[in-house]
Amino acid sequence: MRLVTALVLIPAVLALVLYASPLFFMLAVGIVGTACLYEFFQIAASMGAPCQPWFCYPAFWLLLAALSQKQFPAAAVLAVVLLVAFLAGMWRTGSMRDRAFGLMANVLGVLYLSLLLSPAISVRFNFGSDLGKQWIIVLLVVIWIGDTAALMIGRKFGRHLFAPGISPKKTNEGAIAGLLAGVAAAILLRQFVFANLSLIHVIVVSLLLGMFGQLGDLAESMLKRAAEIKDSSHLIPGHGGVLDRVDSLLFAFPILYLYLLWLYPST
Repeated sequence: MRLVTALVLIPAVLALVLYASPLFFMLAVGIVGTACLYEFFQIAASMGAPCQPWFCYPAFWLLLAALSQKQFPAAAVLAVVLLVAFLAGMWRTGSMRDRAFGLMANVLGVLYLSLLLSPAISVRFNFGSDLGKQWIIVLLVVIWIGDTAALMIGRKFGRHLFAPGISPKKTNEGAIAGLLAGVAAAILLRQFVFANLSLIHVIVVSLLLGMFGQLGDLAESMLKRAAEIKDSSHLIPGHGGVLDRVDSLLFAFPILYLYLLWLYPST
């Protein structure tokens, strides 16, 4: 089931990256973020911090649109979201402790997904159509190949735990294998498909994406371990939840955006 799901989802994601218009791409990212936010609600509730979906969903979409479409000043929208979050927390029922925990969960969920997903839209369309496509595909290949290699090598050869307090099954051997496999895949992709990309930049970017992708995975694992659950949901057959599939991407998208913005030579 895991393989069948992957064979369906991977071509769909690549088609979206290659052919979607800016608006359709944002809507697709927003749908993914909405599913992740739903799963975040379950995690937060398991920790005793119930969120307020009536506030979180509109706040997420408003921030995503402000950050990606540039039609509204993002700083002003963020300020409004935080103000409404406090008002929602003050006027909800329950003890003061529950209200405060709910407020913090609301804000974390909205910011976690809107701020870390929106750079995917910026990378895809803010650096030229072709360049954006190429770098998004490089990112996806690094994360997908890295995750697969880390899982396979970690299961077979893993002996030394990587972060036992957060994720007791991840090993140093798996983490190193995932990082090296992601870099190797990016180099091959550059050599045979995206020859116009600078090799040194591909190597540096793939190293950064591999490292931060693993940190993104650990970040979600920390939340699930605190909630004492294994998967964020069972929405994707054989893969767990949507958040389980995009947790690495959530840390990788901002890193790629910042690299292209600050360090990659402008064209």
